[in-house]
Amino acid sequence: MDDYLDIMRCFESKKRTIVPEKSGKTRMTIPQTLVKLSTRSHGVKSFKEVIQKNDTHKNNVGYDTGKLVWNNDFFRGFFKKTIDGIVKHIDEIIQESEARDIRIFVMVGGFSECLLVQDAIKKQFGDVSIIVPEEAGLAVLKGAVFFGHVPDAISRRSARYTYGFQTWPEFREGFHPKEKKVEIENLVRCRDVFLKIVTKGEKVMPGYMRSQIFQALHNKENILECGVFVSDKKDPKFIDDPECRLLGRLQIPLNAEKQTVKTLIVETLIFGETELKFKAEHVHSEIQCEVIFDLLKD
Repeated sequence: MDDYLDIMRCFESKKRTIVPEKSGKTRMTIPQTLVKLSTRSHGVKSFKEVIQKNDTHKNNVGYDTGKLVWNNDFFRGFFKKTIDGIVKHIDEIIQESEARDIRIFVMVGGFSECLLVQDAIKKQFGDVSIIVPEEAGLAVLKGAVFFGHVPDAISRRSARYTYGFQTWPEFREGFHPKEKKVEIENLVRCRDVFLKIVTKGEKVMPGYMRSQIFQALHNKENILECGVFVSDKKDPKFIDDPECRLLGRLQIPLNAEKQTVKTLIVETLIFGETELKFKAEHVHSEIQCEVIFDLLKD
């Protein structure tokens, strides 16, 4: 395990110093225990033979005096997929109307110190200024500690997803898909419609609350299930769309024998600093149930 950690630390160091578009070699020390383990598992006498047996990489990797020797172009390829993903994600963000005027990027986290990342962002977004603070790798940790002591330091947050409820409105010909058409108690409805409550990217303050009142589809039920759904899209249509998923459910106990009026339920979302509270209340009996979701995880 110590040898594995040593090679990962060495790799981490090289990741920060590899230079874009520079030819040559990158050398990295490899522990001898790993060399012996590799030669033994391949049934050869030397580590160079292990490399030569790999037709895919033998022209890009070498071994000399206890060090792995990488072709720089090959070594940079380790990071291409990740860097392309970062650039794509940033590009998607600044396409949003609220982010189009951003002209300064502050890069934090250990990977932000990688010159390859900085170069890729400069090439893609040449008209912006890039700031990489000292000890960028510790910036996230320091921010987390600061937030733990001063939780109200962030007054508003951008909603990570679009949040909403499941609803079954009356079916509208020519507007709703035919495959969603169902008949319930002599009424034609559209099933599984996503009723949007908060839009992805919307600025939400702690304590922000939104409620919606629903009428139960069936009036003779002992338990009513209520669910909150999330989507990666800003304007989802149905809860079973590929980009949508169930965040969680709760159940409201009802007494079907005493239901003499329509069953009305108020569903409420309350956004906290790092959590989301989902409440449901039976209007007539005032029975309430609630569940809390950790926004940092979900």
